[in-house]
Amino acid sequence: MGYKGVLYKLRGLIKFGEITTKIRGKVFVNKIGEIRVGKNLSIVGHPWAVQITSTKGAKLTIGDHVYINAGVGIAANQEIIIGNNVKIGPRTSIFDSNYHRMDSTDKGELSKKIVIGNNVWIGADCTILPGVTIGDNSVIAAKSTVNRDVSNNVLVGGSPAKLIRELIIEDGWVRD
Repeated sequence: MGYKGVLYKLRGLIKFGEITTKIRGKVFVNKIGEIRVGKNLSIVGHPWAVQITSTKGAKLTIGDHVYINAGVGIAANQEIIIGNNVKIGPRTSIFDSNYHRMDSTDKGELSKKIVIGNNVWIGADCTILPGVTIGDNSVIAAKSTVNRDVSNNVLVGGSPAKLIRELIIEDGWVRD
């Protein structure tokens, strides 16, 4: 199915931004909840398909000028907010739910809101876990697992992700 066919099937499912949305390859959208997409969204669904899901009552908000690479999975069961000028590397998973309890004494919430700030770069093969906020201008190194909040203007990496160094970001600078 060509680009126009994909957009035709998605029309009515997603509120697209005012300027061009670019979709290449396979992109599966499971929309039961709300999905809002800003201007200039670019998704590359090859060689691996991208899957975007918003379950009943959930909200997924994707800002302006966001790039989603191949093999990315985003699943909103409560709420996921992705800021402007965000780059998401291939095979990254962003899930706001654990989907199941760890044991019979686990009474906590299964889903927790995820917020990804503006001008964030998430490397390849990362996992962003429920309840995490990633600050503006931060970088998540490849193969990292983010299980706690990340400050603004930092590079984190590892599993679990830890501070590697602070970044110097000039006002108004946007990552290419």
